[in-house]
Amino acid sequence: MRKTLLIIALGIAYSGLTYGQKVQIPISRQGFHDNIDKEQVAADKFDGKQDNFVKVSDDESMSLQVTNALLKQVDDIQNEIELDTALDHRLKVKYLSGLQQTLKDYNTKRAFKRIDAEEAPAMVQAYRAMMHADIKGASIYPIARKLSFEAGERMIEPFKENPGYQESRAEMFSKYAFKNLEDIMPKLGPYLDYPVTDSIIAAVARQYPNKVLTYATSYTPTASAIRRNQDPLVQQIVQIGRSGQSTKLMPFIDQLLDGTATISDLESTVSNDDNYFRQMVKASIALQKRKSNGENPLGLKSMQENMHAKSLRYIREINDLHDEGHAVRFRIVKDFTPEELYYLIINGQEELYTSSYTNAAKNGLYDQMMLRMKPSRGDSLLMLVSFDRFKKFIAMAAGFNTLDHFLKSMDPENANYLMVKFVRSLEKTADLEDAVDVANSFGSIRDPKLLDFLRTEVRKNLVFVTGKKDKRGMTIYELLNSIFTEEGQGSDSSWASEMSSKLKLPPINYVEFKDLPSDSGRVYQQVFFYGDEDGVSSYASFMGNFPRSDWDVNKNKYWTTITSLKGKPTTIYANNPLDEPEDKTAIEKLAEYLDEKDIHPTIFIHRGHSYHVNTTLDNLQSTARIVILGSCGGYHNLATVLEKAPEAHIISSKQVGTRWVNEPIIRSLEDLVRGGKNVDWVHMWAGLGKKFSAEPANKPLFDDYVPPHKNLGAIFIKAYRQVMKDEN
Repeated sequence: MRKTLLIIALGIAYSGLTYGQKVQIPISRQGFHDNIDKEQVAADKFDGKQDNFVKVSDDESMSLQVTNALLKQVDDIQNEIELDTALDHRLKVKYLSGLQQTLKDYNTKRAFKRIDAEEAPAMVQAYRAMMHADIKGASIYPIARKLSFEAGERMIEPFKENPGYQESRAEMFSKYAFKNLEDIMPKLGPYLDYPVTDSIIAAVARQYPNKVLTYATSYTPTASAIRRNQDPLVQQIVQIGRSGQSTKLMPFIDQLLDGTATISDLESTVSNDDNYFRQMVKASIALQKRKSNGENPLGLKSMQENMHAKSLRYIREINDLHDEGHAVRFRIVKDFTPEELYYLIINGQEELYTSSYTNAAKNGLYDQMMLRMKPSRGDSLLMLVSFDRFKKFIAMAAGFNTLDHFLKSMDPENANYLMVKFVRSLEKTADLEDAVDVANSFGSIRDPKLLDFLRTEVRKNLVFVTGKKDKRGMTIYELLNSIFTEEGQGSDSSWASEMSSKLKLPPINYVEFKDLPSDSGRVYQQVFFYGDEDGVSSYASFMGNFPRSDWDVNKNKYWTTITSLKGKPTTIYANNPLDEPEDKTAIEKLAEYLDEKDIHPTIFIHRGHSYHVNTTLDNLQSTARIVILGSCGGYHNLATVLEKAPEAHIISSKQVGTRWVNEPIIRSLEDLVRGGKNVDWVHMWAGLGKKFSAEPANKPLFDDYVPPHKNLGAIFIKAYRQVMKDEN
């Protein structure tokens, strides 16, 4: 109540600047008014100026309404509370505290963009109405139910003794729950007796059935609430949960619901790994057909997750046998159908060796998939699998240089139609994965005619979404159109500089040295190793890069510290590859140490199989400027890196990384860093290219690595987020 103070005996008198009535405030309530005043000042200063004007938008009329509510009307409520002789001290404190909490909640949520700032007038008006109702002993529910969750969540808390409190609390929880179905299950505990909870559980079951299954099979009060829920889908999940194979059965929930499968039949099938995989392939094709017809299959997400895990089991065995003869190496898939091989491929992007995908002996998964098709036509294959994730397949074919072969296996008009579909409808997906696949594939295609065709199709789609005024679509296709210029193959510095300027991004072809050191002038790096056989050998090989004449090496139980003795100050922290699961403990201990010492590396290096990469990414800091994944840089990895470290330059591989390539890259990087030079990716990659051109065995492995200036997927994600940030 931004007032002039007048001390009167044992009380405080507030004289409003906008009106004349003086209100005497006992000193025992002075602090409550002061707290309200602080929140009013905070709201006033939100735009950087304390000027009795709360700006919430360019609409001056709306800002005036918000200003009146937060400053004038709040003052009025304070005065009203103090002037009401029917209220004792306890009630006045209750209503003043509630008012302060409402303002504080509004200010906090506005700061984190969790509330519409223009809700302030409705909030102040609602609080006043609730207070009046509470004084009369009437329910606050008719007022609370009209508020958004963000506005009403904390506002109702002072009214716990009100007859409408429980109903209002249920209303607020319901509004929150239906907006946050993915994360609501752990929060159901206090609300299990509320009637709305049954509807919430049923809603979660339709979008995230696995989450309901997790709780249905637990020993918690929530499990009891799920079991008594009468919704047919929830009851089907309960039945699945009673099986010892529940996680394997869950993907087949659509078939169980429509009666085309039974739990007992499926239990028999999934007990054998090969039969389980084959059944998932058949079910996936059926679910994809339903999705194409506009349905929303419930088990599709869990089907994809389970199939991904099972596919990697086959792929890892094939990869591990890379030194064996083809008959031994590929025996695990010798009886697989073309469509089963297709699903292995699209689920194996993270780990497929090039030689596992295609090789000169035509024994690779792609080779055998095409040979086993009768006739050997790519369009027939895609029809067999109902075009399930075909954009992922096309992007992988481009990356492994088999796209030309695949397209030539079909009639030209069908090939053209396929590539039209490849770049179409990117605006309709829930995430950017398809758009990133298109961007990445463009960097791998070398056929000039196909490139021109794709450029034309991108422009056609841009015209289409512009006509519909689809902002997301316009952003996606405008960015692709910018990246897909005639020179858009990321082969030189001039193109990279042009892209940086056009997309309003920092340089994509180099990292300035000044961005790498900490405030102390030292460059900090963190390297992640894991405790499997590959990790132990990688660590041993890595340590050979640091001669005692140039580096000081110290090792404790959990990590190794490598400090430069020459050149710019550089310190590398590498966790020791302890036996699993102690390797994760080593990473945790190192993270704790870095946090304690306030050390924030700018270079992060992942050494290990792709199934370890999530642990590395969990420990990635926002200070990262260079990230070497040393394993597949698929969409989800790229997106996670750039979510955590928006300015990161990412080196990744189209297949599992190898130390024969990782270490020359790391040595080149360390030479530049210790020399205090900018890390110019174009020049660095040209030098590495010359080195590997003299190593026939390693040249194909190096060619699978993607430097930051050619990582079109990462460039696209950065540019898209920059556009969205600018618009917001």
